[in-house]
Amino acid sequence: MTSLSAALAVAAATAGIGNDQWSQWSEDSPMVSPFNSATECGECDQHLSTDTTRRKASLSTVILASVGLASATMALATILGTREGSHRSYLHHHRASQPEMMGAEEHRDSVRRSFVCITGQLERLELDNKIGSVLGPLRAAGYEPDVALVLDDSSLRVTNAVGPKGVDFAYAPAYGSFANAVDTLRDLDFRVVTDSPYIQSADPIINERYVQTLQQKAGMSNEQHRERSKNNVRMMESWQQCYAEMMSDIERSMTYDVIVRVREDAGFLEALDIEFLTRELGKAPRTVISNGCRTSHGMNDKAAIVSRDAARSYFLSPLQYYYTKPISDNVVSSESFIYYTYLEEKLSLLQPPEIRSVVKLVTDENGNTKLFPGEKKTLIHMCRVRVDHDDTPSNCTMMWDAENRDLQGVIPICWAHSVKDPDCSTCK
Repeated sequence: MTSLSAALAVAAATAGIGNDQWSQWSEDSPMVSPFNSATECGECDQHLSTDTTRRKASLSTVILASVGLASATMALATILGTREGSHRSYLHHHRASQPEMMGAEEHRDSVRRSFVCITGQLERLELDNKIGSVLGPLRAAGYEPDVALVLDDSSLRVTNAVGPKGVDFAYAPAYGSFANAVDTLRDLDFRVVTDSPYIQSADPIINERYVQTLQQKAGMSNEQHRERSKNNVRMMESWQQCYAEMMSDIERSMTYDVIVRVREDAGFLEALDIEFLTRELGKAPRTVISNGCRTSHGMNDKAAIVSRDAARSYFLSPLQYYYTKPISDNVVSSESFIYYTYLEEKLSLLQPPEIRSVVKLVTDENGNTKLFPGEKKTLIHMCRVRVDHDDTPSNCTMMWDAENRDLQGVIPICWAHSVKDPDCSTCK
C-alpha cells in the first residue's frame, strides 16, 4: 500500500468506513469532485440520490480528510459567500496564518526537487518545448523534476473548435500512445510518476449558475457554453489528480521546492528563469505565479508556478468551489473563476510583467513544435510581445548527451521576440 493509500485508509477508519468498503472503493473508484445537496448545482440532488454517487461523495470526503482539508469538508454542508477583491496587475498579498503543508527540514537540507504536472489530452501533447523551457532549466538549477502526465488518451475535446468536424486542423498528434510520451521523458532520465492515462469524466455535472456567467461571452450558443463548462470541470478535475499524484509519496513530496502545472498544448517563448521564479516564490507564503497577460479578467490558466505551501489550495479549491460556493458576479470565464477562488483562498497571486511568454503550441506534420496559428497577433494585442517569425520551429529543443546522460545545448530563446511596454501597463 502506498503512503497515500495508507493515509486514506486511516481517514476511512476515522470516518467509520469498514475495511471491505474501503478496499472496494480504493481499488475501483477514481477521485471525484466534492459536492452535496447544499450547492447551486441544480442536478446535484437527483445525482446524489443514487447509491453510486453517495459512494463517490463519501470517498471525496475521505480523500479531502486525508490531506487535512477540514475547511473543504465543512464546506460540503454549508455554502459560504465569496469575498470580492480588486484586481492589481502584479501582486496580491493574502497571507495565510499557517502553511498548508509543512516541509521536513532534513529533506530540504539534502535534496531539492520540483514537481511538474502536465494536464490535458494526449492528442494535443507537446513535449519538446516543455523539456527545453521547463524541465531542462529546473534540472540545471538543481531542482530535479518529477513529472506527472495527467492526460486523457480518448477522442479530442475542444472548447473553441475551429475547422471541419470541430477539430482544429493544426493539430498533428506527436505521440502514438501514452507509453510513447512516458518513454520520451524517461529516456532523458526524468522520473515520470504516472504509468497510465488519466480518464476524463464523460459527462460531468455542471453548475447552471456557472453556465450563466459564461453566457456573457458573445458568439457562442447555449449548448456551446454548456460544453465549455463541462470542459472547465474536466480541467479542474485533472488539477485534483495532479495533487493526488504529487502526494502519492508523502515523504518525497516534502522535497518539492518548485511546483509547475502546464497545459498539454502550452509552452514558453523562452526558458523559465528559475532563479527569478524561486526568488519571487519566496517573497510571500502561499504564492502562485502566472502569466502577466492573457488573463481574461482573471489569471491565465495555461500554466502556473506554485510554492509548495500553496499547492493544495491551487490544485483542489477550484473544483471544490465550483460545486460548493456561490459563483461571483465578476466571473465571466474560467480564468476569472479560478482568480476569485484563489483570492478567497488567500493565496498570493503574482502576475509579473517579466512572465508574459506563455503560448499555445502545435506539432506540425513533420513533428516540429510551432506556435498555434494566430499566436503572433494575440501576443502583440494582449501581451505587447512581438515575435519575429512565428512560422519557424522552436529553437530551444535540447540535445541528449547519451555518453554522459545529460541534456546539452540549451538555447534559452525558443522564438526570437521583443518586449514592448516593459511594465505591461497596457497588457490584457
